[in-house]
Amino acid sequence: MQKEVNNFLNKNRKPTQTDYVLAKAYYPLLIDIVENQQEVTFQQFVENAKSKYTKIKEVQNAIPVSTGRRLEYIRIFTITEKLPDLSAWIVGKNGANSKAYLADFNPVLERENTTKIDWSSYDEKWQQYLEKLNKETLILKKRTRKEALELMSKRAKLLEEKIKALVPNPKKLKYFELIEPFREPILQDLMDGKDVEESFDDAIFDVVTE
Repeated sequence: MQKEVNNFLNKNRKPTQTDYVLAKAYYPLLIDIVENQQEVTFQQFVENAKSKYTKIKEVQNAIPVSTGRRLEYIRIFTITEKLPDLSAWIVGKNGANSKAYLADFNPVLERENTTKIDWSSYDEKWQQYLEKLNKETLILKKRTRKEALELMSKRAKLLEEKIKALVPNPKKLKYFELIEPFREPILQDLMDGKDVEESFDDAIFDVVTE
């Protein structure tokens, strides 16, 4: 079973409405993966979610690189209920779990243990958790898209050199093209009320350096 304190949960970030929406959408997909007992990459997982939830903008705006952070809010539930980690089935392009994940979990054991659980027996508790998570997101002060764009633009200019140094750019893209994949996830978090520094960390810095 998981440790009570781990790399994914010790930052105590405030959940946003996007975290709630994605947790709600991703949980049944993870259950399906357990039933199939087949690992999938973050890219495949995000694409599968987009195919299933075509009208949910948060799902459509999601990107693989920050999906691990979004899965934290499902992991909080499984840890609280002393359940194995469903997200152990989601791996990187190389077919392996990240170093940060391996520091806290044994993915082989987690995957094996997920297959021994009757997940339907936890449906009611999952719904209760979702209600609680949704209420927590209402605390944050929402921003308009215009306000979020201004915040993101200012922060992106200040962080240009840092982002250029960190994000792989084999195609020699211009800066605005390089950060384009991160644009909507950052904007969504800012509109949800998340701190601008946390928004950039969660979408770019923390996940790229893991």
